[in-house]
Amino acid sequence: MSAIKSLPRLRDGALNLADWLVEAQPADAGALAVFAGTVRNEHLGNAVSGMTYHAHRGLAEARLREIEAAAEARFKVHVLVAHAVGVLAIGEISVIVVIRGGHRAEAFEACRWTIDTIKQAVPIWKEEHYVDGAVRFLEGVPIQPVESL
Repeated sequence: MSAIKSLPRLRDGALNLADWLVEAQPADAGALAVFAGTVRNEHLGNAVSGMTYHAHRGLAEARLREIEAAAEARFKVHVLVAHAVGVLAIGEISVIVVIRGGHRAEAFEACRWTIDTIKQAVPIWKEEHYVDGAVRFLEGVPIQPVESL
């Protein structure tokens, strides 16, 4: 197992994209697709000053690894994912998906499926902090089993 594969997928604080790109490109991979989600400064017309991510840690860690395995089996690619918990500032990275595949088509498709599945299957909740001092949890979606997505 590679060093990065042994790291926890749920990480305290902002993520560093470079940490997830240190692995050498596998010999069978001609494509690299990366998605990094960041905290933005506006939501529905409200000025946002930051975000706190909360998670059911045990289940979230298991689901992130399950999603990696499902994407690898479905798309025949190499997958790494990570999600932040805790307080993040504007512009900091909250979620990372790294796909290494034989060709760009399956790498892009796997990347989109993986981030969409994380949003639907992992128990992580967003608490937005607004410039005016208000705080509110964003409405989520019911958690779905990975195999149904």
